[in-house]
Amino acid sequence: MQVYYDRDCDLAIIRGKKVAIIGYGSQGHAHAGNLQDSGVKVTVGLKPGSASRRKVEAHGIKVTDVPEAVKDADVVMILTPDEFHHTLYTQEIEPHIRKGATLAFGHGFSIHFKTIVPRADLDETSRRVGGGPL
Repeated sequence: MQVYYDRDCDLAIIRGKKVAIIGYGSQGHAHAGNLQDSGVKVTVGLKPGSASRRKVEAHGIKVTDVPEAVKDADVVMILTPDEFHHTLYTQEIEPHIRKGATLAFGHGFSIHFKTIVPRADLDETSRRVGGGPL
């Protein structure tokens, strides 16, 4: 098994990017906090009225509605339950995500089972099963 440490990573690659984390459950909370602690500009996208908004704000992370979070993001990471992915993507992400952005998922069920088919202009990693590396 290969173990990777901070010294093995080039954090400059992601530090210069705007990252939208969609969802703030166990995965969204961990991703957003880790990225912000590493110096990355993070915005969490949540539905209006979400009880998690106060949690995000309490952690000092910017929070907004999903369309606003994704519109200028270089990387959009979807970390919501799978049963919400299709509607979330087609109604709130796809119309607002910028050309060439990278779309990533906590796991690849939505891509593998084609409940989400990313636009052709999104980064190539978005079209591989599981999202792939940045």
